[in-house]
Amino acid sequence: MSLHSPDGFHYERAFQLMNWRRFAEAIEETEKWIREDPENADAYGMLAQIHMKAGSYDHALHWAAEALRCDPENALGWFVRAVSLYSQGNEALFLEAAAEGQRIDPLESYYPFLKFNIYHKKGDFQAAREEMDLALRLAPDRSLFLAADSYLRANSRDVEGSLSSERMALFYDPEDDQTFLYLAWAAERRGDYAKEIEFMKNAVRIDPTDEQIRREYLNSLQKKYWFYRVLLLPLIMKKRLRNWQFFFVWIVLWVVFRPLVLVFLLLYVLAYWLSKLLVRVQVFGWRSLFRKI
Repeated sequence: MSLHSPDGFHYERAFQLMNWRRFAEAIEETEKWIREDPENADAYGMLAQIHMKAGSYDHALHWAAEALRCDPENALGWFVRAVSLYSQGNEALFLEAAAEGQRIDPLESYYPFLKFNIYHKKGDFQAAREEMDLALRLAPDRSLFLAADSYLRANSRDVEGSLSSERMALFYDPEDDQTFLYLAWAAERRGDYAKEIEFMKNAVRIDPTDEQIRREYLNSLQKKYWFYRVLLLPLIMKKRLRNWQFFFVWIVLWVVFRPLVLVFLLLYVLAYWLSKLLVRVQVFGWRSLFRKI
């Protein structure tokens, strides 16, 4: 589709409004496009994409279906359908839609990235590695994918590889909240809490409205306090041991030093809530203690 055609004008304007998060205006522009050309699959796909960006996944799926009704091979329609199903947690239907989307557009790098996320969350690092390698082959300079690669390597105990991917992600000067979120997760897995806080601060700066980012940023700020960091040392040890080794150590400690383990757990709970209280005061002020946020 040429941007100099009437369709191109509508697409360009709607896409720009969507990126500015002026979703109502973007929808209005796209609806005007549809009224002028009611069988245009790209117009329906654009409307679906706007609803997807706005978080209205049911509407996005509806308009993606309309795009695919007009053109069963419409790449944008399949892309929006796949991403919306992923965002709703419908893994089976997502994988079906992603397979069809990849058949139509095999160079779209976001499909393997979303598959990577699914396998990574399940702890299937081998499958996650395969999908991440494919995503990086298709888009080797995309900061988001490099940040996710850093997180995967940190979880795989490849500290040097994680740091290398982090440096590459930052080299491309990312200005994306999700990129910094993955970098923060990677730093946390490596036990580098100063970097975790720094990356979370960048993520919340870019998108202060994202509830997940705000919550994780506040949690990261707790690690500014030394008394809380000291009690996180067992978690750092866990990241360097296999699960069975970590649990074996705890069983031995429980059998031999049960009173000390109980004292440690009590101190951990106290440190957690004290640091949480201090962060709340730091961010929201003393008056926040007496009102719900």
